Amino acid sequence: VALSPHAITDFSGQPPTVLGVYLKVFSKAWVYAAVFVLAWALINAALKLLGFGDTIRGQRRGTWALKSAMLLHHSLVTPLALVGIFEDPATSAMYRCFGCADAAPLMNRDPSHPPLAARALTPVTLGYFIGDLLLLSQWSLAKSGAVENGLMLLHHIASLLVWPAAIYFDWVARYVIIMLSYEFTSFWLVVMWMLSALNMKKSLLYYAGGGIFTLSFVVMRVLGAIPQLIAMWHAPPWSLELEHRAQPGGIHPWCSFFCCSLVLPHMMNFFWGWKVVTGFVGVMLGGGGKKAKAATNGSKSD
Repeated sequence: VALSPHAITDFSGQPPTVLGVYLKVFSKAWVYAAVFVLAWALINAALKLLGFGDTIRGQRRGTWALKSAMLLHHSLVTPLALVGIFEDPATSAMYRCFGCADAAPLMNRDPSHPPLAARALTPVTLGYFIGDLLLLSQWSLAKSGAVENGLMLLHHIASLLVWPAAIYFDWVARYVIIMLSYEFTSFWLVVMWMLSALNMKKSLLYYAGGGIFTLSFVVMRVLGAIPQLIAMWHAPPWSLELEHRAQPGGIHPWCSFFCCSLVLPHMMNFFWGWKVVTGFVGVMLGGGGKKAKAATNGSKSD
């Protein structure tokens, strides 16, 4: 947090307007979007200098560069988000007591401890989302992946609309930092894509990557969602009463609507978690290749 390139002390919630939210947060995020696109361009140029043509193993060079840039983002954000989670008193307490009633209200807002990790990392990932959307032409847009690409597009846009308000108003920012930690599973998903493109689906590396991806998906996204949902049950972040109790006059008229979006990613992860597990079991038993491919593709969405 101390090394954050952007200021993290100016998220005051003032002015309390939607325009104020997006101006403040995107003024920071655009810098990281530019960095992400630059990283893609440099990797793409490096691959070309190394003698690779327009396509590499049936995939465009630009797509390989994009996947490599994604690995850089995931490698940076994931460990920092995990450290932020366990160093934050409210978030760590929520996991220790499994979403108990004492810890739940502090997940919405902890007056004693501002969500510094979320303030530092959320603009970085929002910048990544913007950069990824700018590079939409470089996505792997095969017809077989239309559903997962559509989900990823929806995820990026929804996150860009909702997450800025969480850190600007300091309301449910801790739930956002948990979602950032999910990039750990995304890292392994990209690794598996690369191994698959290299025709290494029968290799020990692919099986190991699949095992790590499956285990981390279940632990972080499925089992880890349960204490969060319990905390939301005890202290619903969309509750107008809790908003007014935390801040006289409420936080913002759109706050309740934005907070309802916190539940959707968990519902999607429960669905994809089942497909990920059954797909991995199918691969290990030697007969579930198509199911495994569909599961890992679909689980791209947060």
